[in-house]
Amino acid sequence: MRHLLRLALCTFTVCAFSGAARGADTTVTGDLPRQADLGFSVSTDDGRLQVVRVTEGSPAARAGLAKDDEILAINDSGRFSKPYLGQAALTKLDGGIPLRLGIRRGQDERAISFTPPPRPFESVPGLDSFYGVVTTTDGTRLRTIVTRPTGASGGPLPVIYFTQWVSCGSLEFSRGGLALEILKTLAQRSGGALIRVERAGTGDSEGPACHEFDYDTEVAHYREALEATFAQYDWLDRNRLVIYGSSLGATVAPLVAQGSKPAGVMVQGGGAVTYLERMINFDRQQLERTGVPAAEIHARMSRQIPFHVEYLLRGRDPDEIAKDSADMAAARTAIRGLGDGEHYGRPYAWHRQAARRNFLEAWTAIDAPVLVLFGEFDQFEGRHGHELIARAVNRAHPGRATFIEIPHMDHEGDVYDTAEDAYVWERQVSGPPNVAAQLQAGPMLRWLRDAVGFPAK
Repeated sequence: MRHLLRLALCTFTVCAFSGAARGADTTVTGDLPRQADLGFSVSTDDGRLQVVRVTEGSPAARAGLAKDDEILAINDSGRFSKPYLGQAALTKLDGGIPLRLGIRRGQDERAISFTPPPRPFESVPGLDSFYGVVTTTDGTRLRTIVTRPTGASGGPLPVIYFTQWVSCGSLEFSRGGLALEILKTLAQRSGGALIRVERAGTGDSEGPACHEFDYDTEVAHYREALEATFAQYDWLDRNRLVIYGSSLGATVAPLVAQGSKPAGVMVQGGGAVTYLERMINFDRQQLERTGVPAAEIHARMSRQIPFHVEYLLRGRDPDEIAKDSADMAAARTAIRGLGDGEHYGRPYAWHRQAARRNFLEAWTAIDAPVLVLFGEFDQFEGRHGHELIARAVNRAHPGRATFIEIPHMDHEGDVYDTAEDAYVWERQVSGPPNVAAQLQAGPMLRWLRDAVGFPAK
């Protein structure tokens, strides 16, 4: 009862139930359970929930879990009907609680039990990390992670607020990868604070899993979490807020900017075309860059465009559309990322709600500096969508937007010799993530310093 009372009192604010510190540069407040450090990773690429890596010496490894094992059941919930449902269940496990997996190895089925520990909190050289909790108006408790330069003192710090790509992995820097390396570089060198929000069902955050979480609620959560975080930390400068959206987070960024009066907005990997156009472009790029004969592209796009109209604009279920004709059945199979009950890991409703949003209108309402970064070899978003942001903003507010194209860079920040190599993510030439991150972070840091007044290095 006392716990429920505390939850009721902290709606739309930051909840601080405990002030426990975790190390000299990491502070944790709130009582959100810590996500489990499973000690293994999985893939659903072949239609099974398959173990692709096991950490040596982990409880999972000591219990006998091995690469290529297929996971059939998790705890006592029975077998899941679709692999992504099992994957989602794994992400919601808390550390320190016994775990039982039903697995298949070859022709044999068996059970493996172990207790995964809680994930360690991030500790980044040169940064202090503050783990907090916000409770949204719908009752969802979200994990926030705010960083600032170690030893920062004096007046309030300028702020970067990050809106995430479509996939639902945690935003902790310890997760690794180029996208997070870019974000970490901004945190370390911008001279300001960085706010990350673990979206619902991700990391420590509560709420629906990725495949259940809709677009409209995601936008609302970002808006509420931003205001709640400003209310907690008095060293954040509300007047020097920059919203940064990456990939599909670039569609969320201008929507979050509405009403927040940012000092600037920067995006990479996302444009201002309608969502319908964006999804059609995904399919066209796939056809053009995977060796489909030019003579066939017209016919395939003529099938897939009407399918997208039925699915995104008219709200029909993809399996029902496929029953309309052989052409629609072929389109159902060919639509990029369209799975069984989910699309790029998100529910159909997420994409339909995004298709109703007027991104161009949202961009023209922003009277603040805007930076648009485009990678020449972006596998998803075209140059036109990026340029459209800059043109529309500059028509409404002359001189406010800057468009920068980075030669040979792809959607994620890597560099390739050819667009064909980039499309299949082979033979990248930009080096390890910490090197590749400098290519994308450099223009952003210069813009933060010159256009918005960050003390960036």
